[in-house]
Amino acid sequence: MELLTGKIIGIEDEYYKAKKEVITCAIIWYEETKVLIPISLLNVRVQSKRIIRGMIGAEIDFIILEYDEQSNIAIASRKLAMEIRQEIEIPKLKVNDVVRVRIVTVARKYVVVDFYGREIQIFANNLKHTFIVNCKEKYHVGDYLIVRIKKLDKQIELSAKDMIENPYKNIRKYITEYGEYIGVVVGYPKKRSGIIVQLDNSEVTCLTRVSANFNNIPHLYDKVLIKITILQL
Repeated sequence: MELLTGKIIGIEDEYYKAKKEVITCAIIWYEETKVLIPISLLNVRVQSKRIIRGMIGAEIDFIILEYDEQSNIAIASRKLAMEIRQEIEIPKLKVNDVVRVRIVTVARKYVVVDFYGREIQIFANNLKHTFIVNCKEKYHVGDYLIVRIKKLDKQIELSAKDMIENPYKNIRKYITEYGEYIGVVVGYPKKRSGIIVQLDNSEVTCLTRVSANFNNIPHLYDKVLIKITILQL
């Protein structure tokens, strides 16, 4: 069986002769062949069109199960391809290896990547050193990430931020204690009072107290002027 790779470009309800019923399928064009992947063979946690919609644009592996030469249509399985990749490739890996993975789903606080046949969530705190309001604004289905393997057993943990420069290492180049700087409100921490501000012309974010003199807390994406009182590295 040959592992093939293609991009999901749509969804169709197709009559599947083998089961004599209409089945929702992900659609891939592989060269000149139309490939149908029934939702039951897509290896998704919930068999719904909503899940497939979130995967449109994702590059996935699949194996052809049936091919109709007359219509030039194939039935394929992503599930089988993922099982084969896991069995062959994951045993070759070890902790701290650096690998390239494909993003197959993007949520607000995490992305899901295809890690050699296993779908792994990478949460925002492992994507960047700085605060991410919404992963959908920075990452897209079909993108690739370079990640470091942090854990590799029953639970797999991957980190993309390990592979990019930490902007806080050179923080004193941009700001100093008691300096005042323009920034944008990018979040509101749940367990700590204040707001999270991203400084202009920098990836640096900081937790900022809101003065009691303010009648209202600044809104998301408002421009604010802040004063640095403590600089912790």
